Amino acid sequence: MSKKNKHNGFFILVKSLWHNRHNIVKYYPRLIRMAWHTERYTYKERYDFAMEIIDVLLKTLNIEIETFGMENIPQEEGIFLCSNHQEKFDPLVIWKTFPQQIGVIVNDKACHRPFIGEFVKIIKSHKLIERSMRTAIRTISALTKELQSKVNYMIFPEGRYEDDFDELLPFKSGCFKSPLRAKVPVLPVAITDSYKIFEKNHKGSYKINIHYLKPIFPEEFSGMKTIELAELVRSRIQSAVREYQQ
Repeated sequence: MSKKNKHNGFFILVKSLWHNRHNIVKYYPRLIRMAWHTERYTYKERYDFAMEIIDVLLKTLNIEIETFGMENIPQEEGIFLCSNHQEKFDPLVIWKTFPQQIGVIVNDKACHRPFIGEFVKIIKSHKLIERSMRTAIRTISALTKELQSKVNYMIFPEGRYEDDFDELLPFKSGCFKSPLRAKVPVLPVAITDSYKIFEKNHKGSYKINIHYLKPIFPEEFSGMKTIELAELVRSRIQSAVREYQQ
């Protein structure tokens, strides 16, 4: 059973802030300006700046990424990427390795935190508010249209992560309404070993593995219900995690 050291997590976050103190002064004011005046910048300018910040964070934290299955990523855009969730840095791993621009579906609570709130404003993103049916309907409708317009999005259907990283939590089936309606490819992704960044007494770099699995095309899930598609995607990611988790 793979578990993280909870007490070491606070140390890592403090260490990250300390090592990035100069970068915070350098990047955060510009991030705030972009977030509150998005109309002054092209989307490419905002996205490229977001990727620059991610590069700095990964380098400062000494995180190495090994990528597998790049050949499985569909060439045509409008991809609905679904990943398991082990740690806070999982979205960064996808942004760093995915060859195309990609937006994110994020929990509304995270959007009220410094840095994250500004970050999701400068890229394509949709917020999900727990227990808000009205917001969910609005998000599903908007996301469906964007997927049909060839915009890529990532989501973490577990909704959160727990201490046991070998066993995935149930996927929230409502997450799969948009790809079903938009009839776009669903790309399962397995992230392994990212929880190890919180291991006690770890020395050297942290290696995170990301596995892009074979896509599930619309003809394969045609006629399925959301709960069936959710379980199909979960089972494929779960199998990969069991196979590749160290």
